[in-house]
Amino acid sequence: MSLRVGPVNASEDLESLRARLDAVDAGLLDAVRERLEVCLRIGEYKRVHGVAMMQPHRIATVQGRAARYAEEHGIEPAFLRRLYDTIIAETCRLEDEWIATGGPDADVPQRSAS
Repeated sequence: MSLRVGPVNASEDLESLRARLDAVDAGLLDAVRERLEVCLRIGEYKRVHGVAMMQPHRIATVQGRAARYAEEHGIEPAFLRRLYDTIIAETCRLEDEWIATGGPDADVPQRSAS
């Protein structure tokens, strides 16, 4: 399967196509935010259980899955690799920040004994 672009439908105008694109972009941004949130939960699990943050085999698995997806859908594999490199770099930055600040308990004020 590859990217599909057929002739422009008579009922589609530029504004409706842009509205569809805006909706897709909103979903993409939500998916990226959700991915980062899940990664932070994984980072918290690793922090609590003493698991090394950097997992090169996992990165290779994710990159491999993206490359296969690219090939199956007619997308340039190098594009998805760069995209995932950027997402993974941001995830690592957030995890480092998460660990440095002490995780989720850092934002919770300590209760006094009184």
